[in-house]
Amino acid sequence: KPDPGLIDSVKLFPQPTRLKDIQSFLGLTGYYRKFIKDYAKISEPLLAKIRSHQKSKRPTNNIEWSVECTLAFERLKTALTQAPLLRAPNFNEPFILETDACDYGLGAVLTQEYDNKKFVIAYASRTQTAAERNYFPTEKEALAIYWATKHFRPYLEGTKIYIRSDCRALQWLLETKDSSGR
Repeated sequence: KPDPGLIDSVKLFPQPTRLKDIQSFLGLTGYYRKFIKDYAKISEPLLAKIRSHQKSKRPTNNIEWSVECTLAFERLKTALTQAPLLRAPNFNEPFILETDACDYGLGAVLTQEYDNKKFVIAYASRTQTAAERNYFPTEKEALAIYWATKHFRPYLEGTKIYIRSDCRALQWLLETKDSSGR
């Protein structure tokens, strides 16, 4: 259950008007990112605002707030003030690692099944680097799997895992018997 002090500080956090305000808010929410599904995707408009100011030839501390920024800000506030439904891992049971990639982010959910019900152990997400944004979709999906297995290594090492991806090309690659050719 979220800390009541955290809930109050998040609820009372004013809408950012300066670059430093966005950075402070993302610092607060970033600490709890593993409890927020699709954190990187949700926070992208705020991160883009920071990046655009950093690239500006005349950076100022004032920002132009957009509808996308408002939605991201409110979604992060809501996510932090609601109790996440996470469960402690059982290392005697297999893990299920679900990954996905979009145009600018990678996401993963580590789950386990008990009594035919799926329970979330942890969430993870990150934005892609400028170079990674140039990858083909299949490469992005493979990157998501690679990154997620590295990220969740302490959970996964020495246990049985199932990897789920919506990328058919990667599924074919794993199931193919003939590894000759390119």
